[in-house]
Amino acid sequence: MNPVETREDDGGGTPLALERALWALRAYDTTALATTSEAGPHVAGVFFAPERTATGISLLVATRGGSRLHREIEADPRVAFMCSPGNASRWIQGGGVASIVAEPGMRIDAARRLIEHAAGAQAYVEGPGVVPVTIAVRWLKVVEAREGPHLLLRFDP
Repeated sequence: MNPVETREDDGGGTPLALERALWALRAYDTTALATTSEAGPHVAGVFFAPERTATGISLLVATRGGSRLHREIEADPRVAFMCSPGNASRWIQGGGVASIVAEPGMRIDAARRLIEHAAGAQAYVEGPGVVPVTIAVRWLKVVEAREGPHLLLRFDP
């Protein structure tokens, strides 16, 4: 499945838009990840690694098993995220569906891929009780200039 491009400033087509989005995501290694539950909304800072998939983009993150973030993902896998360098002219936001990586062999590979992108995550990711999570991105907004056109992508489930 291909992403649906809802607005693109250079007319480059969907493959270019997908690569632009991945390039923008690769500039960051942490994101604010939002969940919600009966306790209310919650946001946690997490290390992440963006990856291209057959259906679009996924984010690989890690959280402690049993943490509020982990429990809320298990209860309701819908999440939202935002990456920003801290200024009002550039940011990335999106949403998707999270899945806990359960198989032990896949957990080792996921930790390796996360550390490859976010070297600062190593001490955390290799700590006790840390569980990898994949987020299938369903929508993404990349703002490269406040006044310029923004890249908006939607991905079919």
